[in-house]
Amino acid sequence: MTAAAQLTNAHAPQAASARPSVPGVSASRNDADAGRYLRLTLGHTLAMYGVLAGALFGAMPAWLLLLAVPWLYVRLSLGLHELLHVRAAGEVPAFHRLAMVFDTPFGLGYREHRAIHFCHHRFGGGERDPERWQIAGSHLRAFANAVTTPERSLVEWIRARGIDAPLVRAGAFRLVCFCAVVAINPAVFLVYWIVLRTTIGGGGFVFHHLLHNRRGALGTYALPFSQWVVRTGRVIVGVEPMLILTQHRSHHLWPDVRVRDLPHFPATFVLPPGPLAATVFDAAACLALPPKQ
Repeated sequence: MTAAAQLTNAHAPQAASARPSVPGVSASRNDADAGRYLRLTLGHTLAMYGVLAGALFGAMPAWLLLLAVPWLYVRLSLGLHELLHVRAAGEVPAFHRLAMVFDTPFGLGYREHRAIHFCHHRFGGGERDPERWQIAGSHLRAFANAVTTPERSLVEWIRARGIDAPLVRAGAFRLVCFCAVVAINPAVFLVYWIVLRTTIGGGGFVFHHLLHNRRGALGTYALPFSQWVVRTGRVIVGVEPMLILTQHRSHHLWPDVRVRDLPHFPATFVLPPGPLAATVFDAAACLALPPKQ
C-alpha cells in the first residue's frame, strides 16, 4: 500500500462523518471500472494498429495519421493510467502487459510502467521521483525529455533494477514486432512514428512538467489551462480523460479513487514535493470541494 493510501485510510473515519467532500471507500475503483479500462485500452490499441496498417498498406492516406494517432494515443494513455491503479501486471491479459504501440524498438511494458508510476505517486516531484527528469528544468528541456521517455525509461529501469527474464522476453518480442512493422513501409511508418513521439512528448510535458513544476518550484499544481481549453479538451478527448488532468492534485492524495469521484480544490492549493505528511491530508480535507459533475 502506498504512503498516500495509508494516510487516506487513517483519515477515513473522520472524513466519512465530518468531511463529506473527502472520498470514502465507495468511491474506490472496482472490478467494473477495471473491466471498462481493459476494454477501452484494448479497443484504442487495436484502433492504433488499424490506422497504422491502413496507412502502411495504402488503404488510407498517411496524412490521416496526423489526426487519428494523437486522439487515439491521448485516450489510450489516460485509460492505461487508470488501469495501472486498479490492476497489477499479473491481473491483466498478456496483450496489455506488452503495452506495445510501436513507439520504440527498446521500451518497457505494463509491469515496469506501473512500478514507475507508483514510485512517482510516492515521491511526487521529490528527489526520488523516477519521473523527476521529465518534471524539472525549463519547458524546452522537459519537452525534450518527454519525447525521449520510452528509451530513457528503459535505461533508468535497468540502471536501478537490472535485467530479468520477463523484461528480456517482452522486450525481444516488441523489438521483433517493431522491426517487422517498419519493414512493411518505412516512409509511412516514419510519419506515424514522428506523430506518435511528438504526441508522447506533448502528453508527458503536460502530465509531468506542467502539473508538477511552477517556475522551477516542484510540487503538484492545478492544470494551468483556461476553462475554454478544458472545455475544448472535453469535447475532443472526453470528460474522463480531462478529469484525470484537472483533478490531478486530488488524484495524488487519493490514488485509489475513480476520477469522477475526486474532490476539486482552489487553484492556489499546492501539494509539496516528496512523500505527503498527514498534515497535508488535513489541509486538503479542509479545502476539498465536492466533485464536479
